[in-house]
Amino acid sequence: MAAALADLEKLPEEEAVHQLRKHCKKQRALLRLVRSEIGDLYRYENAHYRTLANALAGSRDAVSMRDALLALAPAGSYPQVQEFLEMRAHSQRDPGALEDTSALLQQGGERIGDWPLDRLQWKQARRGYRKYYRRAHRAMKVALAGEDPASFHEFRKRVKDHWYHSRLLEEKYKDAVVSRCQPLKELAQALGDWRDLRLLCRLLGEHSGELSGELIPLLDAAQERLDALRREIERLGRKLFADRKFSFDDD
Repeated sequence: MAAALADLEKLPEEEAVHQLRKHCKKQRALLRLVRSEIGDLYRYENAHYRTLANALAGSRDAVSMRDALLALAPAGSYPQVQEFLEMRAHSQRDPGALEDTSALLQQGGERIGDWPLDRLQWKQARRGYRKYYRRAHRAMKVALAGEDPASFHEFRKRVKDHWYHSRLLEEKYKDAVVSRCQPLKELAQALGDWRDLRLLCRLLGEHSGELSGELIPLLDAAQERLDALRREIERLGRKLFADRKFSFDDD
């Protein structure tokens, strides 16, 4: 957690929130990798880092929707919408939440030395890797069949778990894992972009009366981008999770 605390001190607020939430996801992914071996420790620490990340979710979503607009079109293309999103992102800032999360980070960091990770074996990590591969595979099937935001969000979470697990195991199992890391990163990014753009479209629909002059061309452009992201998600997903089970080379 030292890196997360350093980010809080040196990064601008928006970037610090983003990096902090990433650190929490990595910690939770590590815990999931060996979940079966650590019992109550998993439940306690997972709840701790989930609470920490959720405290910053509102401000991060507001920034993500603004950034989704800027990724969709050059700055100034939709000035009315951009001003609305900038104001919304600013209004959802919560400097006090960052102070609270800093204290939670320090508390969590003090406990990490007591985690029994040094007593675990590689075969246990391999078992966890396979388990969460299967979860990602199932989440992909549901997401591609239904295409609702909740199922895509679940698929994204499972992809991120599998990506972080691959990074943790890549040095030990180079042949089986290394080639997965970059496409998993790309898939997680595509799923994140899809989610942020869907959130943006929903938000703008709720404020259509205020933004009517720019709304129709923006939503048309957003739908075109969503369709492209959907194709990329399916391409990468079916490539990475072609098999129901994952096998290491020496299985």
